Amino acid sequence: MRFRAFLQSFREYVWEPSDEEIASLVGLDVSKIRRFDLNTSPYTPTHWLKKLASELGSVAVNRYPDTSYRSLRKKLSRYLGVGEDCFVIANGGDEAFDIISKAFLDAGSEVVISSPSYSMFRVVSELMGARVVYVQRKEGFADDVDGLIRAVNEGTRLIFLCNPNNPTGNAVKRSDLLRILNECCDVGVVVDEAYQEYGGESFVKLTEKYSNLMVVRTFSKAFGLAGARLGYIVACEETARLLNKVRPPNSVDVITLRLAEIALEDVEWVRLRVRDTLAERDRLISEIGKLRGVKVYPSVANFFLIELLERDRDEVYTEMLKRGFVLRRLDDPALRRCLRISVGLPEDNDALIEALREVL
Repeated sequence: MRFRAFLQSFREYVWEPSDEEIASLVGLDVSKIRRFDLNTSPYTPTHWLKKLASELGSVAVNRYPDTSYRSLRKKLSRYLGVGEDCFVIANGGDEAFDIISKAFLDAGSEVVISSPSYSMFRVVSELMGARVVYVQRKEGFADDVDGLIRAVNEGTRLIFLCNPNNPTGNAVKRSDLLRILNECCDVGVVVDEAYQEYGGESFVKLTEKYSNLMVVRTFSKAFGLAGARLGYIVACEETARLLNKVRPPNSVDVITLRLAEIALEDVEWVRLRVRDTLAERDRLISEIGKLRGVKVYPSVANFFLIELLERDRDEVYTEMLKRGFVLRRLDDPALRRCLRISVGLPEDNDALIEALREVL
């Protein structure tokens, strides 16, 4: 077949294996697998699902969704305090990045990424034929603002930031973002706020002043709806209209749309679960930080990094996997000694601490 020759050397996004695959690999029952590698919420919003189930008989699944997603945009407007015409609805945050790349990138254009960060920034950019320029973060993983600005040239179309950053857990400073927006005013600046409900300052209100700012958010993390697949872009009305030109007309289904509206009617539940998650994160960081040969990096998100100072990272990963604990290995050279740990339920976190003690 005559597919794109580019794909022969393209480095695709590495999908996480399923629980069943992992259980088969390590010879455990699937019920013994505990995921600390996904950065999703450990809390299932069952009461939202029950409410949705009571309404399913009246959901018009025989028809396409309202292509404008107006009902959801109205609720998002109340949630974030920006105009309803400032939203672009997408099938998860990843489709949001894909929409942005289609609107801004041509073959041969350039993208600047503060690295290490979320690998989908690279994936959507390279699929459009863009060249990716990485700017390494400073010590402690802060964005190198001087380096990011120096990397911008006539061919630069987008700068990708992450707030809080995945996988390092640190937040973007408002002063840093303002400097980038002002000094690179003809370049699109994308801020991934997938984890913002957990910590860091949200920058959605800045979209009212800066037409080059696009903030991507999601229902996958703090809202506990990763399996439902719903994300969105916040931008000024002019930029949102541009992005909607390349958005698929109805990639979000009517059931997911209604579930998201139910969620936005119960934001207090989200805030309470965030509070519980952050308390568990701080406890995990404290306990794991007591283990010999482990450096724990601070985080404002629902995950954190540990650096293994005395043991081989892959060996520790494998030993934990044998016990059913799935941590996240990171392929960035700057993180070759690191593992990322998501925060789970208290009982799972207790078991993780004991297993790490045993392995280390």
